[in-house]
Amino acid sequence: MSPLVLGALLVAVLLGMAAAMVWQEAVKRPVSEPLTYVLEEAVRFVHNGLGPDSPLTADDVRRILEWEVIYLQGVTPSRRDSLQPVRVGGSDDAVQFISRQITRRSGPRYGEGAIRAVLEGEAEYLVSIGALGAPAEEVDLG
Repeated sequence: MSPLVLGALLVAVLLGMAAAMVWQEAVKRPVSEPLTYVLEEAVRFVHNGLGPDSPLTADDVRRILEWEVIYLQGVTPSRRDSLQPVRVGGSDDAVQFISRQITRRSGPRYGEGAIRAVLEGEAEYLVSIGALGAPAEEVDLG
């Protein structure tokens, strides 16, 4: 076998392996765009879901959702050092945190029921974009 034929054969094998690796990676990648939480879309979705009789404005909904994001990022000392499952729709701690932050900055504007309604609407938004899966099992993290 001549060196030229051997070289061509080796190059063909190398190109075949490279093509197989590229194909394998392409099969692994999702076809759709990654899920993205867009605050303004969530505000519109939740505000529209509250109905025309709701006393909350879009700015009120945005304020509540922004404080919830801050809460979920672990700014509060009780969540900073521990891993805890997150309850979609707002836990009692989350609602109280949001209520305290809004009251501290602008006085009492709305009650915990209104905050819960917004957080439940946000859970519906998360379902609508496909960001929620099956509920996690209760696990002792302590």
